[in-house]
This record gives sequence, structure tokens and C-alpha cells, in this order.
Amino acid sequence: MKRVGIETAADAAFDRLRTALERDPGSLAFVGLAHVLLERAEPDEAVRLCRDGLLRHPSHSTGHLLLGLALEKMGQEEDALGAFRQVIELDPGNRIAKTRLGEARRKGIPGPEPKAPPAARPSPATEEEEPEGDLGEEIAFFTFSLAEVYEKQGFFEKALTIYQRVLTLQPDREDVRGRIREVRRRMALA
Repeated sequence: MKRVGIETAADAAFDRLRTALERDPGSLAFVGLAHVLLERAEPDEAVRLCRDGLLRHPSHSTGHLLLGLALEKMGQEEDALGAFRQVIELDPGNRIAKTRLGEARRKGIPGPEPKAPPAARPSPATEEEEPEGDLGEEIAFFTFSLAEVYEKQGFFEKALTIYQRVLTLQPDREDVRGRIREVRRRMALA
């Protein structure tokens, strides 16, 4: 019976992310949605979403990471390694991408040639069209949903990490502070 509640929460998060992406195809909701699709074992759809989202957000390292993970699940090792290489170029400290590239080297799989540097930042006029506050709210929206899913599934450390990220984006969120307290309480009981 508890399983139904988890699936319902995951489905609700999935629906919220899908709705956000349908409303604004240029939003970052593709990242959260691709993550959920990977957890649902739908890597082909995650690849499609990531590729589309990365056309709009080529410097989004998490988007490239999810693309690599999805490609890996589909058995497309070379393309996956290319995505992981791009992650390292954007986020040199990313442990997941470093691990995947290291595993490939140990297996004797050559890594792809480095890609060109990421696209230049948008001009100030473009940035004015997309206020930074809206982007922070959008990121917090899908990350909070993902944290709720992790919490309901009992992955408290993952949930805690994500709730803390949301709090750095929106420090005035008392609901997030409450979720952090609750997750810490549940971790102490486990």
C-alpha cells in the first residue's frame, strides 16, 4: 500500500514537470523530467528531452550528465562518453562524469575528442528578457519536486542534499526548512 503513495508522488512530480515544460519549452524543467524518465527506465525519451533542452541550454552540465546516463543505458557508449566529456568541460569537479570516463579508460574504451568550448553567454539584452529570479524559481520548483520523490522513497540523504540546494536558491522558503528538519529527524530514527 505504501508503494502506491510513492508512485502517486512520483507521478505528480512527473506531471508538474511535464506541464511546466509544455507551458515553456525553453524551461529547465527538461532536466527534472529527464531524471524521472531515467528512474522509470525510459532512457530513449530522456535522450530526446535532453537533446532538445540542450539546444536551448548548451551550458547546462546536469542536462549533459543526464544525456550521458541515458545514452549509457541505451548502450550508446561512445555518445555517452562524449556527453560525460562535455560535463567535465562545464563542471570539472563532477564526480559522476569523472567516474564514468575513468571506468571507460580502465576498460580500454578511448574517450572522444574534446568538444568546442560552450556557447558564449547571451547578450545583456537577452538576459533582461529572462529575469534571474524566474529562473531560480523554476529550478527550485523541479528540484523541490525531485526531493519530495526521494524523501517519499526513503532516500533521505539525496532528499536532504536537494532541499539544501533549493534553500540556497530561495533562502526565505520556510516550507523547505521544515522539510530539512523532517528529513534530518527521519534520518536520525533510521
